[in-house]
Amino acid sequence: MKELIKKILREEVQKRFAKSNQSFERLIIKQMESLISETNRVVVPPEENYGNFNEEWCKGDKIIMEARYFFSSEDSDEEKFFGGDLYVNKEEIDFLSQMLQVRKPYLFNVITEWYDEKYATKFGQETGHPELEIDETHETDSDRKCYQMINTSNLSREYMIDYIDTNTLYKLSELEKLPDDELERKYRSVYNIQLNK
Repeated sequence: MKELIKKILREEVQKRFAKSNQSFERLIIKQMESLISETNRVVVPPEENYGNFNEEWCKGDKIIMEARYFFSSEDSDEEKFFGGDLYVNKEEIDFLSQMLQVRKPYLFNVITEWYDEKYATKFGQETGHPELEIDETHETDSDRKCYQMINTSNLSREYMIDYIDTNTLYKLSELEKLPDDELERKYRSVYNIQLNK
């Protein structure tokens, strides 16, 4: 039922904002494929992202496009997927909108369909979550840096504890009790949060 509703809504968006045009759709998809070909894909470990999955498409150290897949585990022991969003750099959306003279909701619809069919499905297979899908595409002008997989093997426990203690509200006594692997995850998470401040 959910798929049928999404399909009807997308068809209505296409009717309202632009006549469905195969040429426009091909150009939009070609531009998005070109954008992805110029980036590196970074997958944020879910245990360092509150159990959610992220795919970041990075150019240099900046995120150009990001897919976020949200999970909830409130009602059971099993995690449940409840939604996916795609965030595309505003400059790319503006470029396509002006070049093709189409409204942004039409672009978002085409990009959502393309990403959901090609990349969300593939990512779902990689992660063992075939239910993953992209519900909506949004533009973002956020200048966020890509997630950094920090090698913590050369860092001492004391250094990581001091770093987390200095940059968060965690209590020192709590940090000292953490096992090494959990301390390393917290350190990487805090480090990446600090990158984007």
